[in-house]
Amino acid sequence: MTNQDNSQMELQVDPEGGYRIGSSGFRLADAPGGLIADGRKYPLPWQPVEATADSVAMACSNEAGNWRLRFSRTRTLSGDSGWEISWSGTLRQPLKNLRITLLRHPELECDHLLAQGQRTGGCLSRCLPVDAPMPFEGYYQLMLRLGKQHWQLAFPLRADHSATFAGLLTGNAVRGLEARVEISNYDGLELRLPTLTFRESENGFHLMEDWAETNREKERRPVAPGIGWNTWDYYRWTVTEEAVLQNAEFIARDPVLSRHIKRIVIDDGWQYCYGEWEANPLFPSGMAKLARELTRMGFEPGLWFAPAIVEPHARIAQLHADMLAQGESGLPCLAFECMRRHGFVLDPTQPQVQRHLHELFRRYADMGYRYFKLDFLHAPTKARQFADRTVPQGEIVRKLLEPIHAAIRGRASIMGCNYPFLAGSDYVDAVRIGADIAANWDSVGKNALSVAARFWANRRLWVNDPDFALCRGPETSDDPELNRLKPHLVFVTPGETEAAARIAPISTATRAQLEVLLGIVLMAAGEINLSDNLPRLNASGLDLARRIVSAETGETGIPLDLFLAEKPSYWLQRIRNGHRVLLINWTAEKKQLGIELRQYGIRGGAASNFWTGEPLPCDGGSLTAVLNPQSCLLAEIRK
Repeated sequence: MTNQDNSQMELQVDPEGGYRIGSSGFRLADAPGGLIADGRKYPLPWQPVEATADSVAMACSNEAGNWRLRFSRTRTLSGDSGWEISWSGTLRQPLKNLRITLLRHPELECDHLLAQGQRTGGCLSRCLPVDAPMPFEGYYQLMLRLGKQHWQLAFPLRADHSATFAGLLTGNAVRGLEARVEISNYDGLELRLPTLTFRESENGFHLMEDWAETNREKERRPVAPGIGWNTWDYYRWTVTEEAVLQNAEFIARDPVLSRHIKRIVIDDGWQYCYGEWEANPLFPSGMAKLARELTRMGFEPGLWFAPAIVEPHARIAQLHADMLAQGESGLPCLAFECMRRHGFVLDPTQPQVQRHLHELFRRYADMGYRYFKLDFLHAPTKARQFADRTVPQGEIVRKLLEPIHAAIRGRASIMGCNYPFLAGSDYVDAVRIGADIAANWDSVGKNALSVAARFWANRRLWVNDPDFALCRGPETSDDPELNRLKPHLVFVTPGETEAAARIAPISTATRAQLEVLLGIVLMAAGEINLSDNLPRLNASGLDLARRIVSAETGETGIPLDLFLAEKPSYWLQRIRNGHRVLLINWTAEKKQLGIELRQYGIRGGAASNFWTGEPLPCDGGSLTAVLNPQSCLLAEIRK
C-alpha cells in the first residue's frame, strides 16, 4: 500500500466475527480461539466502548479476567500508514500458562517470508512456493512480500512477555498465520501485552529501519565498532595463557595488525568451571597479571563469561542452591545445555544474586578488563520459577545484566551473546547477531542470512557482531594441527555405530570461500574479531587478516535482494568517497552476476577489486562479473 492510498487500512466489522483490517483480511482473533488459559478456551464477547476516526476501543469480561483492546492508526517514520493493536487486562487470579492471539489470517498467498530468530542466528528466509509444508516461528518483526508490496507485522523489541509469529508455509501460501503472546509462571495480575503493529509499504527496508528507530532506547548510544582477536574459534577449551601471549606478541610485531587490532579477548576455557570464575591451571599467572601484561602491550583486555550458568560441581550449586532458579518441582533444575554441558541458572530476581554479580564484575573490571563477552544470556528464561514471580520473562535477563552494568559502567563495555533481544538495548554495547561460524562453506552460508536480516540493528540499537572473521583453511594456513580439534565427539553415544561425521574436519574453507565470509563481515560494519592461530597463517591467510582489519569502516551494508532470495547475493555499502559492492555466487557452478549502479544513484567511478587492488571495468554505471563457484567479487568504487 502506498502513502496515498489509506482506504485499505480502514477497520471493518468481519461478517465471520471480530474485526478486519481493510483489504489485508487480517482479523482480530474472535472467540473462542483468542484466549487460552491453562488449557481452557475463553470467549471474548467484545463490545465497542469508544470510536474515533483513528482508533476503536473495545472491552469484555470472562471468567479469566477483564480485557481491553484498542486499534489505533499509526504511521512509520517514512510516512506509511498502519494499525497498532494494544491489549491489556486484569486477571482474576494468577494463571500458569496464558496464550493470547492478537491477529490471525487463515491463508495468505505471498512471494517471500522473512522471520527473525529470538537471539543469535535463527532467521528464516523462504521464497514461495515451497516444495513441502514447513512450519515457522518468528519474533520481533515478520516481513512478507506480496508482489511489489511489503507487509510488516511487528512487536516491540523490548517486551515484558514473549511474542511470536507462527504459521505453516505450504505451496505458495502462509496458512494459519498468527501473532500471539505467551505468558508462563507469572503471578502478576495486571497485564499489558506488547503492542502489535501492522504496516504496509513498497519499501521493505524502510519498514525495518523505521521499526529499529522507534525501538531505540534513549539512555544509551552504541559504542564504535571494535577490532580484536578472540581465542575461541581456534583454541576452544584448550586455550592457554601461553597461546594468548603468543598471538598478542605476533600482532604487536606485525606492521599492519598492530595498527588496527586493539582488543584481545580470552574466551571460554580460562575458568575453573561455569559458576566458579577463577583461573584454571592453564593460566598459571592468574587473570589479573594477564590483564596487566596485555595492557602493557597496548591492548584492551577482554574476558568471556557465562554469568547466569552454574555447573553442578560449582560451589554455588553445592552450598548455595537457594540462589538458583527452579523448575516445576520447586527445586533447582538443569535449565542450561550446550555441547552436552549442563548447568543450573542463577535467579536474578534475588538480592544475593544481584550482589554476587556486582562483586564478580567489579573485581574483574578492577583487574583491568575493559570488554566483557557475556554468553548464554537466554538461559535464565528456560527456568520455570523465580523467587519473585511478578517479574515477567522479558525482565529476567535485564535483572541479570543490571548489576553487571552498574559494576563496570564507564570502565568496560558489554557484548551480549545468545542474547534475547526482548531484553532491549540499555545494557549491551554490542550483540552477536550471526549464528556460530566455522571455517567451512556450509557455515558461511548459514551465517549470511542472519547478518543480512539484522542490518537494521547496527549502530541504532547496538553494534552488530557477525561472529568471527576467520582467515584459516588448507590454502591459507601452514598448520599441522588445523583440524586436530574434534568438538563434535561430545555427541557420540555408546550405542552409536555410524559416527564418522563427528570427526570430520571443521576448517575446510578455500581462499575464495573465506573471501565470501570476510566480505559479509565487512558489510556488517560492526565488530571484527579474528580468531585464528595467527602465527600459523601463511602469506595468503595473513594477507586476508591484514586486509580485513585495515579496511575502511563503511555504513551498514544493505543486502539488496533480502526479500527476493533465501541467501542474499547483492550487497551495497556506502564508504567515504564511494561505495563497496559485494556479489556472491552461492552455487556450485560458474555464474555471471551484475548490478546496475545507476539504480542506486552511483554514476560509475574508479572501481577496484578489494582483495587484489586490480582495476575493474565499471562502464556506464554497471558492474558485471563471471564468478567461480562459491566465490565473490568485493569491489570498491571511488568517486
